[in-house]
Amino acid sequence: MTDSSFPNTPSRPQLVQTAAQGPWGGPTYSYRGARIERMKDGHVCGLFMPEHPLHGWNFGVVGTITLLVDVWLDEGRLPSHYLPSHYKQTR
Repeated sequence: MTDSSFPNTPSRPQLVQTAAQGPWGGPTYSYRGARIERMKDGHVCGLFMPEHPLHGWNFGVVGTITLLVDVWLDEGRLPSHYLPSHYKQTR
């Protein structure tokens, strides 16, 4: 059954696991052109997307990275708490 009150609702981008065990020991994911590597324990993840300003940075969980990718691709910005301090002072 479909709900006609929400026609053509775009689907949300999906996180896709591309390897059960990647180079960091945990799964590797693809999300909107980014590669996400997760450590075996799942508490550290890396963002790999050359056009993203935080390419190569590590974060705590996959959900943080997907949010950062979404904000960058959809709005062309980063959340303010991820900006270098010198950038905040000049803006």
